[in-house]
Amino acid sequence: MLNRISRHGSLIRLAAIISLAVCIANVGGCLTLPGGEVPDEPQPPPYLTSLLALGIQAEMDRVARMIPQNLKNLPAVDGEAPYDVETIRNVPFIDRPTRLLTVDVHRPTVNNGQLRRCVVLYMGGGYITDYDFETIGVWAEYLASRGFVAFNTRQRLITEENVGLREVYADAIAAVRFVTTNAQTWGGDPNRIGLLGRSSGGQVALVVGMIPDPDFFGPAGDPNVPVRVGTIVDFFGSTDDSRFFTTNEFTLLPRESLAAAYGGTPDKVPQVYRDFAPLTYVRPGLPPIMIVHGALDTTIPPIHSVLLADALEAAGNVVRREFYREFGHVIGWGLINNEGFGRAMEAAIHFMRDRL
Repeated sequence: MLNRISRHGSLIRLAAIISLAVCIANVGGCLTLPGGEVPDEPQPPPYLTSLLALGIQAEMDRVARMIPQNLKNLPAVDGEAPYDVETIRNVPFIDRPTRLLTVDVHRPTVNNGQLRRCVVLYMGGGYITDYDFETIGVWAEYLASRGFVAFNTRQRLITEENVGLREVYADAIAAVRFVTTNAQTWGGDPNRIGLLGRSSGGQVALVVGMIPDPDFFGPAGDPNVPVRVGTIVDFFGSTDDSRFFTTNEFTLLPRESLAAAYGGTPDKVPQVYRDFAPLTYVRPGLPPIMIVHGALDTTIPPIHSVLLADALEAAGNVVRREFYREFGHVIGWGLINNEGFGRAMEAAIHFMRDRL
C-alpha cells in the first residue's frame, strides 16, 4: 500500500513537472510548435496555466524549506545535541544609495564559552530577485542549530537603478567585512569565517572567497578590514558564464538575460565575463572549497563544476566534490524531494567543521 501511494505521489510530481514545462512554453495561452505552427486543439486559457505555474512554484518552495530527516538527526559540530536558535533580523551592514542593506543573524541560544564558526550565506535568484532569501534563511537557521553563527545576507539587485554585477559583488564582499568586524557581538569567531551560496549565490561565494583584491569591484565596506575566508561551499554556481554562448551545453537559462546582465555577449565584452568567472581566479593557496552539483541540472551544466574542481586541484588546492547523478538544479532540490539538499548539507557541515 505504501509503495502504491509513493508511486502515485511520484506520478503527481511528474505531472507537475510536465505542466510547468507546458506553462513555460505556453505564451499568451497558445502552445507554439517548433515550426511556428499553432495546434488545432483548443489550449487552456492563460489564467489556468498561470495558476498551475503558481501551484508548482508553491510546492517547490514548500519542499525546499523542509529539513530532511537525516539532517534532523545530525548532532551539532561539537557533538552536542542540536541547539535552540535565536534570529536577529534586519541588522544593517552597509548603506547604499538605493537602500540600506541588512543581514539576518542566526545563532545558537546556548553560550558554550567559546567563539563559534561563522558562515556567510548568499542567496540564489540570478541577481534579479531576492525571492530565495527566505529559503536560504531556513538553511541559516539549521546551521545555527548545529553550532554555527550564520549570516544570511542581502545584496542589491541588477534590476535596481544604477546597479550592475559589480555593485552586487561589492555588497557581498562588504558583508564579509561586516561579519569580520562584528562577529563577536553574536558569539562568532572573526578568524573562522566560511562562505556558502547556491546557484548565483554559489558563484558569488566563489568569487568573493577567491578574488585577490577585495575592492576590485568598487567600495566594499571598510577597506582596512581584511577579507579572510576559511572555506567555501558552492551549491551549483556558474564558474564561467561565457560558456553559455560558446558551447552547445544544454541549459534552460535564457542567454538574452545573461547578455543583459553583462552588458553584451562574450564576443563584445569578454573581460566582463572573465571578471565574474570563478575560473579566472584559480591559483595556488586558495581556501578549501567544496563543490556541489547534480547531473540533472538543467540551469547550470555540471561541467561548470567539473572544470573548476579540476583547475583547483591542478593548482594544488583542497577540493571536495559532491556530485550526484540523481539530483539537479530543481529536481531533488525542491520539487520531487529535498534529499539532495540533505545529503549535501550534511557533507558541508562536516567539511566546514574540519576546515574552519
